[in-house]
Amino acid sequence: MHRSLRSLLILIPFLLAPMRVVAQESNAPVESIMNWHPINEQLFTAGQPGMQHMSALKALGIDTIISLATPSGANMQEANRAAELGMSFVSIPFGDDGPTPDDVEWFSSVMQAQDGKKVLVHCNTNRRASAFTFLHRVIALGVDPEEAMKDLQFDPEQSSTWSNLFDQMLADTTGAAVIIQPGAPGSEGTRIDDPDALSLGMGTFTEADIAFMQGMIHHHAQALEMVQLMEGRTNARDLIMLGKRIDISQKSEIKLMANWLKEAGAEVPMMADPAYVSGAHMRHGSHASGHSGHAMHGSGAGMHDAGESDHAMMPGMLSHDQMQQLTEASGDTFYRLWLTFMIQHHEGALTMVDTLFSQAGAGQNQDVFHFASEVDIDQGIEIMRMRQMLKNVSSD
Repeated sequence: MHRSLRSLLILIPFLLAPMRVVAQESNAPVESIMNWHPINEQLFTAGQPGMQHMSALKALGIDTIISLATPSGANMQEANRAAELGMSFVSIPFGDDGPTPDDVEWFSSVMQAQDGKKVLVHCNTNRRASAFTFLHRVIALGVDPEEAMKDLQFDPEQSSTWSNLFDQMLADTTGAAVIIQPGAPGSEGTRIDDPDALSLGMGTFTEADIAFMQGMIHHHAQALEMVQLMEGRTNARDLIMLGKRIDISQKSEIKLMANWLKEAGAEVPMMADPAYVSGAHMRHGSHASGHSGHAMHGSGAGMHDAGESDHAMMPGMLSHDQMQQLTEASGDTFYRLWLTFMIQHHEGALTMVDTLFSQAGAGQNQDVFHFASEVDIDQGIEIMRMRQMLKNVSSD
């Protein structure tokens, strides 16, 4: 049975605790990380990096760090520092029964959501990291096993646990070729016969795909507005750090969606304009007055310049009154309101993903599938973190 990515994938957030990073952080080259191993220009495996390696990883252009290491204080520090540097951090710990085929599928799903990004996969010593990366490349990417074996950092035959896992997983690749139509993240895919594959349009896209990407640009744009409202209204470090991560990730995703829509020959919403994404529109336009701005709530800029009623129909979007409440709040009130409204906002994004995958033929375009899966993973994790933040502030 597939694990639910939304409920089981654990992102050790950048702010599990207000950990302090030493101001005079020493720097060390990535090559000094235990068992550092470049596979290609986009993918690297290694043992546990230290705080002294984080700046070098950022300088290398790493977008995402995926840790298979046992959760620890070092993991928490690494996650916090990764967020400060603008890198995503995902932790995939296994239980006492691991490694299992379920763990491999879980890892592979996360890897597929990183398509186009520069990724470091690490564990404590680069055993499980190189093993899982090997299995993902062979099974999901179709890399020749003998070629992929060159990047393994240990001999799986030395361990019955690993050799049995390899035998089981690789045996599945020797049978007749099948095509799996992806389901929603965490759900079973549908096996189809080759003749049917031609009718799926796996390399094409649907009107639902276009509407999803356009709608998600509007959705992300409002999240950026909410982050902008933090300035002058809160000094809470954990909230500011969360806002910084959302700002970095969603600006990047808006650009990705805009590029996809352009290539599809579809209309790109005004929220994807560089001036908007850079924050200039929000800092120097109508937002400077504290108003939520015409880009989301005024009379002239709904979906493709439609009215506010269109936004009310989009799951999770804040109403004009809610944005006004947030604008007028400060301190602890702002802290609680912001988290409550952003949870609502994120839950709406998950609903949009579910709706996409529920429509016949939708979400099968590779880029759309990967992006929607990443939204499902990242925002589901952030919801859990924000609920914990609310719980913590309520108990203080």
